[in-house]
Amino acid sequence: MHVFSFIHISIILIFALAGFILSFYFYLVHDRGVNPEQWWMPEFVRMTDCRCDEIVNTEFGLKFGYSNAFWGMWYYVLLSGVIIGNMQAGFPPVELIIVLVILAGCYSIYLLWALYLMRVLCRPCIGVHLINFILCILILIKTYPLLFTP
Repeated sequence: MHVFSFIHISIILIFALAGFILSFYFYLVHDRGVNPEQWWMPEFVRMTDCRCDEIVNTEFGLKFGYSNAFWGMWYYVLLSGVIIGNMQAGFPPVELIIVLVILAGCYSIYLLWALYLMRVLCRPCIGVHLINFILCILILIKTYPLLFTP
């Protein structure tokens, strides 16, 4: 049984691509020292005049020795893969996708709280967290009936 329509999957993949691009940009600028003035990144999410670096080297910004941007890139690749796999072969099950996006949404709340506590306005971070919430909502709306169907 296919839960997601082609249009729904396309929208999810577009948001996952946007999240990957933001994470990749943050990773390049912070971890690789690339100039934040990249032509392919919209100005409203560039790291030119924000204090994003302040959060990366804290307990909130590093997990298992890598930045959240590094893990974020892998999350969006994984999410895209499981969505496509579910559409093509019915595997992994929808329940795994639900757990994945809920965990990402909860982690985004945690990281937004960290931004608030540190009084840091990081536009790429906020953009990624917004994308995570949108993805969570898109997937939960489509799968909500499955959660309560025996």
